[in-house]
Amino acid sequence: MAELHPSSPDALSTGWYSSLCRSVGGSFQGLFPPAKRASRLQARYEQVRLQLREAEGAVTRAEATESRRSVRLRQAERKVHGLQRKLDAIDRLLKRVELRRELYFAGLDVTPDEIHTTALAVFLVSFLMLAALLGTEFGLSNPFGMVDPISTTITVIALAILPLLLFLYIYNYPQWTAGRLRVQTLGRAPEAVHYMVMSMRLNPSLDRAVRFAAENVEGPLSSSLRKVLWDVHTRNHPSIEQSFMAFAEEWGHWNEDFKRSLYSIRMATLERTDEGLAKNLEKALDSVLQGTKKKIENFAAGLQSPTTVLFGLGVLLPMIIGAMLPMIFLAGLGNAISNPGGLSSGTAGNPLQTTTLSTNDQLIANIGFALLLDIAFPIGALAYASSILAKRPGTVVPPEAPEVEPIFSPTVNLLLAFVIASGIGALAYPAVLGYLGALVQPAWELLPVLGFAVGVSVYFVLDVWPRNHARKAMERLEAEFPDALFQVGNRMAEGLPLERALDRTADAMSGTETSTFFRRILHAMRVTGQTPEQVIFGGPHGQGLLRIYPSRMVAVSMRALLEAVTKGPEAVGHTIVPMAQYLKELRDVDQSLRTALKPTVSMMNGTAIVFSPLVLGMTGALYVLLSTVLAGGSLIVSIPVFMLVIGIYLVEMVTVISFFTVGVDRGGDSTSLRVQLGMFLGLSVAIFVAAAMLGLYVVTSSVV
Repeated sequence: MAELHPSSPDALSTGWYSSLCRSVGGSFQGLFPPAKRASRLQARYEQVRLQLREAEGAVTRAEATESRRSVRLRQAERKVHGLQRKLDAIDRLLKRVELRRELYFAGLDVTPDEIHTTALAVFLVSFLMLAALLGTEFGLSNPFGMVDPISTTITVIALAILPLLLFLYIYNYPQWTAGRLRVQTLGRAPEAVHYMVMSMRLNPSLDRAVRFAAENVEGPLSSSLRKVLWDVHTRNHPSIEQSFMAFAEEWGHWNEDFKRSLYSIRMATLERTDEGLAKNLEKALDSVLQGTKKKIENFAAGLQSPTTVLFGLGVLLPMIIGAMLPMIFLAGLGNAISNPGGLSSGTAGNPLQTTTLSTNDQLIANIGFALLLDIAFPIGALAYASSILAKRPGTVVPPEAPEVEPIFSPTVNLLLAFVIASGIGALAYPAVLGYLGALVQPAWELLPVLGFAVGVSVYFVLDVWPRNHARKAMERLEAEFPDALFQVGNRMAEGLPLERALDRTADAMSGTETSTFFRRILHAMRVTGQTPEQVIFGGPHGQGLLRIYPSRMVAVSMRALLEAVTKGPEAVGHTIVPMAQYLKELRDVDQSLRTALKPTVSMMNGTAIVFSPLVLGMTGALYVLLSTVLAGGSLIVSIPVFMLVIGIYLVEMVTVISFFTVGVDRGGDSTSLRVQLGMFLGLSVAIFVAAAMLGLYVVTSSVV
């Protein structure tokens, strides 16, 4: 099995699954023996096959005696089709060809039997744990048989649903992971084709083209390209051409455009003229690029509906629930919730007054409200956002951030964030005692939440901001580089040497990152007397300029440029100029995706920063007002719990929305996520606290 490179994010993120399946699958193998399961499936397969033969015989006999429109013949044919589908399904379960293919693609070093055993074991253990919890609810919490209906209902629902969800998650994880990787590598396909075409233009050798692409792309695509070469060395395929076509078939069943491009590259190796070679290579680039554009447009067009669902269920619905709780009490329905048995409560003089809840009832209500708003909704929103992002095609990979001098060390950053968070959170103590004023006293619970949010923002700003600033310079370099490469290629095609071509291009692009990069190359060449390759790539330890310009796109382009220089001006014109044009088209595809998704990203970010904090802040103030209106009674959810729960929910919601918008806009880049949380989290919670204070001031003034 060709696994992912250990340093790749996908390999790290799926390692837990392989470890879980190997450990649990090995421990529970005796309880769920794979051989016994296979024997049952084989027996079922033989049984269905016999039934299918009998049904086919019935069809043959009916065809001899019945007309084509007879009910009996149609029923017999439908039975044959149904049994054939059942037989195919059992055959798939026996052979597990699709599952093995998904495991290979996802780089998961587990067997189908280990997955099946682990899923069953997780189902059994979770069911027994929830059953024990339900027994405790019946036996220990209520020794007199007075079972609380709310907590019992929640436990029964969890007992019925949660084990099944865990089973489906474990069993289908390889398919989900492989699907996500396929979509992510959709954007790598044009890149891989580009590298193969670039190599073929310089040297029309298929094995060199495959090796060059494998060295410069990432993820499963790189592993599969390396396997093309490995299969030739191990004699799995007699030639590189056959191994390459097997690779095209393997990837072509889910990406036809990529398959057609690979076919065109294969056809280019059979051409005997330069015109035929160039035509097939151009066709390869055009096929994969146009197909990727179409898939990206389809994703952008289909994003509106899922985003609306995410916004409604993950953001609006929880806010409505929080806002409706005060409204329910103001409408006089508090009695119906806190006293479902219909016992008399309240007084004739104050219909909104509720009977004081027992400690157990209010504890259950508080826990249920916290579980719903701070666990169920955020987890559901995160899962749905992840499922949406799993369909986002990967496009241009953001460059790595160069090594920069941090503002402070990571330890100092963490210490500063902790001190700030603790200082703001500690204000809750004097606020409870009323030393910060009567306005702050009802909302003292928000100060620890504010401290946490500000502390996290400060940490991310101090830790990521310098590195992100340097990476933005790298992004500007990559955005400018196709135009610069085009100018260098044209000047060298006209007969200028590399040094003068770089010098003139740097003058023409004065003030840009590319001009600075070229100037550094020229300065190092003149001062040290080294060759351009030594200056750019360095020696064995890689101490060249790419150490401070860690861009894969720049490195590959400069390597191709230097190789083309050795073949003369004509090779530069035929290779570097088309390469520059293609790099620009590839960036245009990424830019068009981000432009199409910009309204969605702006709407979601605006919700996280302004809309949600204002609504939740006013909701908290309105809930505090109820404590004055319902004098002598008690709210179903206590005020401290209500304020703390909605504050925590806001932090989680901002995190989920930032995860979604960064995933949509940047493809899930972790550095961009931390930058956005650094900007938004503290600001959003500060607006929430300010809105709550303003709301308390308004409602307090109105009551007085």
